Amino acid sequence: MKQSEVNNENKHIWDINAEEWDQHMGDEGNQWHKELIAPETERLLGMKTGERLLDIGCGNGLFARRMARKGVEVTAFDFSGENIEKAKKYNTEHIKYMVLDATSSSDLSKLKNVEYDGLVSNMVFMDMPNIECLFENVADLMTDKGSFVFSIQHPCFNSEFAQTKENGNLELSDYMANSTSKGIAIPSQKIEQYYFHRPISYYMNLGFDHGLVVSGFAEPVFAKEVNGFFSKFPPVMIIRMSKR
Repeated sequence: MKQSEVNNENKHIWDINAEEWDQHMGDEGNQWHKELIAPETERLLGMKTGERLLDIGCGNGLFARRMARKGVEVTAFDFSGENIEKAKKYNTEHIKYMVLDATSSSDLSKLKNVEYDGLVSNMVFMDMPNIECLFENVADLMTDKGSFVFSIQHPCFNSEFAQTKENGNLELSDYMANSTSKGIAIPSQKIEQYYFHRPISYYMNLGFDHGLVVSGFAEPVFAKEVNGFFSKFPPVMIIRMSKR
């Protein structure tokens, strides 16, 4: 299947599952978002009141609202029109929503009339068939001292290649392969969604190739009482990149 066809199907999948994802995440997010993803992402962004944030693949606007409540001026976009409609039913103060596709250069060009102090993309890249287009445009979208922070499923410990054995050990069947699969992330979603596995080096080198350096990194884990397995192995990783 051509990449354009995969991307069109991907949009359809997220439109179909938008209602269930909105119900699952709500206004404050699930435990993963509240305990692992949002706090570390916010810390790595280090944004101040009045600064401008671009939220890439914003879903139902969960993180956009978190930052807007702190006085940050947020532009948030998603390629799913259904996701954006869900986001607009919540408080939209300090937030401008748009339907744009991060795999499209022409769509990203519509954002370049403003330089952003921060760019963020939470748990999105493993759902995108093409992240190269976005990385090509990151440096043009943010200020010289801006930060680009993204979180993803940990490619080592939380992927189609990682399986927990009965003895509690982790078994990896592969890691370096770039692969495409489908699966269910939340039990209520109507249809399976795409997963695009890439090793950590892929993300790093993509940033390096486009004038970025890694300036922050986090691998948050749960307390053992919450999730014993993911207290030993981080289920997500969060990377901050900056201009050279």
